[in-house]
Amino acid sequence: MAQRELSTFERLQRGQKLNRKQRREGERRLNAADPGLEIVNRDAAGMDVGNESHYVAVPPGRDEQPVREFGSWTAALEDMAQWLLACRIRAVALQSTGVYWMALYDVLQRYGLEVNLVDARGAKNVLGRKTDVQECQWILKLHTYGLLRACFFPPLRSTKCVRCGGCAIKMSKRRGGRSNTCRRP
Repeated sequence: MAQRELSTFERLQRGQKLNRKQRREGERRLNAADPGLEIVNRDAAGMDVGNESHYVAVPPGRDEQPVREFGSWTAALEDMAQWLLACRIRAVALQSTGVYWMALYDVLQRYGLEVNLVDARGAKNVLGRKTDVQECQWILKLHTYGLLRACFFPPLRSTKCVRCGGCAIKMSKRRGGRSNTCRRP
């Protein structure tokens, strides 16, 4: 029995590369008023993470200003989390850009939001985004239809063990008397 060819959206969901024709067809379909896809995450938000500011998009109708810019300092991140909760958002998709996502990830999880860390390559597989505002709206749209795959992120306890293990290895290489500075949690 012959296998059927995967659609553009099935390929995108599986993280497979798309050629130019498939990317344009997917972009055209997603930019349509009704792309004909099942909504997977109704209460989702999309974020474009940067070093100085973060852009956040929520679904239209949740706030009079559905796209906002927040700073990257802790107080601004907490304001962002409170705004997301006020907009009735439960799941957030953000790109893993450099190291700038780490503090944001911690704050959003502390507020009880489901955070999906997304590899930037998966979101950029489709053409069309030029600005930070368009990027966060695009991430929101892809996350709403379930077209983004979350990256693996180890639980907090194992993250602490890895950090401590790396610290212990560095200390043992120095063979100094300061090896007691790294303790297991």
